[in-house]
Amino acid sequence: MPKTGLTSEELKEKALQIAEDKLRYYGFEKFRLTDIAKELHVSHAALYNHFPDKAALLDAISERWLNRMDCILVAITQQKASPSQLIIEWFLTYHELKKEKVLTDPELFKSFNMAAELQKPFILLHLQNLHNQLLLLVQRAMDAGQIRSQSPQPVVKLLFEATVSFHHPRMVLDHKDEQREGLLKELVSVLLEGLK
Repeated sequence: MPKTGLTSEELKEKALQIAEDKLRYYGFEKFRLTDIAKELHVSHAALYNHFPDKAALLDAISERWLNRMDCILVAITQQKASPSQLIIEWFLTYHELKKEKVLTDPELFKSFNMAAELQKPFILLHLQNLHNQLLLLVQRAMDAGQIRSQSPQPVVKLLFEATVSFHHPRMVLDHKDEQREGLLKELVSVLLEGLK
């Protein structure tokens, strides 16, 4: 246990929270690991045990946000409701979570966007999680007779491709000041209607 009285995991979590706060306050460019270590009252070496560099800490912040997002979206897939309605709710929530981060945490979103462009492993895992969530909902819609298809895979691909401007990091940023939720709902509804 470090001199802080925190366990290794608690120290890591506290470092992430402080880093998020510093990132919001100072911005992406002025954010420094030394500031985090100083606030935690630990040496740089103690912090480097968890985060070897600034990029690793920024990735951990983005990964934590994506894990929270995944939990919210998984909860939608577990609801007992019309699968088609859940697909619409899932896409709306996915879009809203991304847009909210752009509007309320632009510096954190910038860090996430860079990781997404580099296709870091935690980003690819998140994309696979999203695919699996939507796959589950599409399969349920097929089982309920709401979607006609031989396989859920092409339907999932179609839905993701058709809605890309509502969840791709760069495009969410480009449309951050627009109210596009109604358009997204209409688009997914039309797609689902065409898949009956």
